[in-house]
Amino acid sequence: MTEEKTNDAVRHFKAFLRKNPEIVAYVREHDLKWGKVFDDWVIFGESNDIWKTYGVTPEKKEEKNNEPPFSWKKILKTVDNIDAKQWQDRLNTLSGALSGIQSLIGQFRQTGGQNGQNEGGREQNPGGNHETQQSPGNTGDQPPFFFRRD
Repeated sequence: MTEEKTNDAVRHFKAFLRKNPEIVAYVREHDLKWGKVFDDWVIFGESNDIWKTYGVTPEKKEEKNNEPPFSWKKILKTVDNIDAKQWQDRLNTLSGALSGIQSLIGQFRQTGGQNGQNEGGREQNPGGNHETQQSPGNTGDQPPFFFRRD
């Protein structure tokens, strides 16, 4: 799967270089590494001003932008590039995460109704301050919140 993505990216990069042969000439003249140019393409994309340093003229960018923002051709091309298996895997992962969150919320709801019943072990001091005393059955080792199972 990763190899397919890499090959796809390299193919798109080569197509970009075919559209802009002045980049190839610039790289050869200045003895630059193709890895650096590829990294710039991955990071900045095709429509960044960085390509001016490689000799790409802004006129070429304008020619690309003459396409309408909405076209059925673009939509169909995008739909053709969708990897159904990858999306299915992502949706399954998301579904599992959501079901885990739902079960966690369900557990909190079940224990939330029982918390009101467990406050009988704590009593208020007769002097009016709000410190709690332990009932005779409680030991000092118990945590302050008590959850029991039905």
